[in-house]
Amino acid sequence: MQVATSVAQWIVRLTGVTQVVLGLLFWSGRALTLLPLHMLIGMLFVTALWVLAGLAARAGLSTRWALSAVTWGIVVPIFGMVHPRLLPGPEHWVIRVLHLLIGFVAMAIAAKLAGFIRRRRDPARSTTDGALTAA
Repeated sequence: MQVATSVAQWIVRLTGVTQVVLGLLFWSGRALTLLPLHMLIGMLFVTALWVLAGLAARAGLSTRWALSAVTWGIVVPIFGMVHPRLLPGPEHWVIRVLHLLIGFVAMAIAAKLAGFIRRRRDPARSTTDGALTAA
């Protein structure tokens, strides 16, 4: 389980950074032809988030937290696909920032899930679980 956790967490990290870089390029009006790549990488990101949610549930994370992570993984691509049509015009920057924040929250959730899994497998590494609680 540790190897799967590490792989999924590294996929989230690498795809997350790639997404931010691509997003900044899009904001500056460059590399718009890479939008399909951005969407594909986003799906890989979400898949890795879901893998972490499944591994965390298997490690004893409460169903509520695991389902919350899966639900957030659904929100990410849906918002990503509809955000270009939201609040068009000069105020669209608000939606862009919201899109970025939704991605950062997903990255934070993935980090929390991976931390939970590691603490469950090696209790000596942790004194507290933070916001995530076991079954």
